[in-house]
Amino acid sequence: MGLQEKASKAFHNALRRGKTSIYNSHQQDTESIMIEVNEFAEASEDKKSEHLPEYTEAQEELADIIIGCMTELFKRGVNIEKIIDAKIAFNKNRV
Repeated sequence: MGLQEKASKAFHNALRRGKTSIYNSHQQDTESIMIEVNEFAEASEDKKSEHLPEYTEAQEELADIIIGCMTELFKRGVNIEKIIDAKIAFNKNRV
């Protein structure tokens, strides 16, 4: 499964769970991602995740950040693989 399909699933899961809406403002979308960033900041690098015991709390929260970002990109109609490739290529040439 490619990133675009994963993003579609993440977006539809978030809609179903009330975590996002097509009507959210940019500020609401930002706050949603910031909640995950704050959870990562508080997460342990050593303690096993309650939900995914094969990973640490920090690893799980990083996955939530990625999922949140993929959800928001999908909601905006972006081809996620293309934008990530473009950004990696851009960053390669940064000083």
